[in-house]
Amino acid sequence: MLGSLLKRVFGSHSGSAAVDQPWLAQTLLLRQQGLNAEVVARCEAALARSPDQIDVINLLAAGLLAQGRTPEGIRQLRRAVDIAPSADAHMQLGGVLATTGDFDGALASCRGAVTQQPGNLAAWHALAALLKALARYDEAEECCDAGLRIDSRHAGLKYTQATILFEQARVEEAIAAVRESLAIAPDNPAAHSALLRMLSYSDAQEPGATFREHQAWATRHARALETSALPYPNPADPARRLRVGFVSPYIHKHAVTFFLESVIEHHDCAQLDIFLYADVARPDDYSARLQAHGAHWRKTIDLDHAELADLVRKDAIDILVDLSGHTANNRLLAFARKPAPIQVNWLGFPSTTGMPSMDYRITDAYCDPPGLTEHLNSETLIRLPGIYMAWRPPEGTPEVEPLPAVKNRYVTFGTFHSAFKITPTITALWSRILQRVPGSRLRVMAISGVSAERHMRAMFSHCGIRADQLEILPRLSFDDYLAAYSQVDIALDTFPYHGATTTCFSLWMGLPVVVLAGTTHASRADVSMLSNVGLPQFIAQTADEYVDIAARLAQDLPQLVTLRANLRGMMARSPNADGRACARNLERAFRGIWVSWCEKTKGQK
Repeated sequence: MLGSLLKRVFGSHSGSAAVDQPWLAQTLLLRQQGLNAEVVARCEAALARSPDQIDVINLLAAGLLAQGRTPEGIRQLRRAVDIAPSADAHMQLGGVLATTGDFDGALASCRGAVTQQPGNLAAWHALAALLKALARYDEAEECCDAGLRIDSRHAGLKYTQATILFEQARVEEAIAAVRESLAIAPDNPAAHSALLRMLSYSDAQEPGATFREHQAWATRHARALETSALPYPNPADPARRLRVGFVSPYIHKHAVTFFLESVIEHHDCAQLDIFLYADVARPDDYSARLQAHGAHWRKTIDLDHAELADLVRKDAIDILVDLSGHTANNRLLAFARKPAPIQVNWLGFPSTTGMPSMDYRITDAYCDPPGLTEHLNSETLIRLPGIYMAWRPPEGTPEVEPLPAVKNRYVTFGTFHSAFKITPTITALWSRILQRVPGSRLRVMAISGVSAERHMRAMFSHCGIRADQLEILPRLSFDDYLAAYSQVDIALDTFPYHGATTTCFSLWMGLPVVVLAGTTHASRADVSMLSNVGLPQFIAQTADEYVDIAARLAQDLPQLVTLRANLRGMMARSPNADGRACARNLERAFRGIWVSWCEKTKGQK
């Protein structure tokens, strides 16, 4: 097995060397077999005789890194750069430095690769991807442009360019760019998933057409795998303890975990045996707490999709739960192999996977009212009572501050969402609100970079909003993000993709949220949130009603003061934060679909 580390360290360089040198081929085979101590010993012996062999140094670095001897491995990669400073050597070093959190060093190495070989498209791509990961979107876009000037049909650069445009709130441009990438390289499931995610945020898409795009993804990438599922040895006993697995790259401090943790904590160990399949490079306190709640931890970041599916089968999982959908780094191609008898989508993506091999999607009657969205899902919908998930506030959230409008003598509206949720539709409605409420202002969060801010200001200017009515803030640290709520009076939800996590934070910090209800799960998530916390009066059914609710609320400071004082308590007492109840509801749903599977299985015998 070639792990991701080996691919990162060697790229294409080691293969050509292995063909010419029997010793190197044998050592590479040992590395592939995971016999890293033997690899290190052989390489150190060879380098003692001839110290400047680049292939041997790279193999030694790979063996050391695989053993967790990271500083020694990095020293060897630096040695390779010093001896033969190629673009490949710089990129290999930069990739490893990035995984250790040394982003300055990683950037220096990637820039060194571009300097070493300005025509190397892989170097431009690596630098752009790293800058994008660091939210330095303007520089990342420039790198993509530089690479595409060399080759305008480089699918990887087009894809990365699309993800950068998306982060800058230029959603329609991003959709066009990722479609161009797929036209060049149609067999890229990650890029195709990115398209589906982007479509979910667009206000220019018809839901039925978006659903057909999801089905097209499944047809191209999953169908062949779905037909190869093997029979299951799982005992068809409807009453036995169930083995349930959750699959996600976000089982650490992340929005998904804010909703997952309380359910894992309160699960009935007599009913469920929980497994966490975690694509997590560096587990944190949240990861540790989940394990402490009785969950088995499976580190899967170095497993490919087939290997993950094999591990799930080996663990004899009865119900496998996907927490990602079509978000980045998803494992849908493991689910396509149908490693568990029952497969369920929950939490991480407010839409269908499009895959026949995903049996169910968990939701509630507010997000997916019966009869409204079934035709937009390939899965059977399971509606939990009340709400389909339960949020847990992170530890150390600050106390609610007094209403700023009392001191400011003007109302501050705020949006705390990622930039790509801010569409022309919602910008126009926010502009109408500002025009209806004299002296009001709007704080717009998470707009990182010159291009993103220019784009955002242009959208508001087109709607007649002056620059001094807007305060645009970049992406903030978590603590600063929480502190920013104290400076806002009313939170405005986005459309067509609701906030969910940001809505929970807003309510917890004492801010009422004004919501526009739509006809898809993504545009109804906060209908569930506000209904369950007892604030249905802030849910608009039309654009005009949305503007009216926000304007009336802004003119009633006594109501805002009262809400400010009471919302945290309302949230704490609501189903939105009742992890125990959500765990019981989820367990009943799991038991129900398991009983159905058992009956179906016995009926086939």
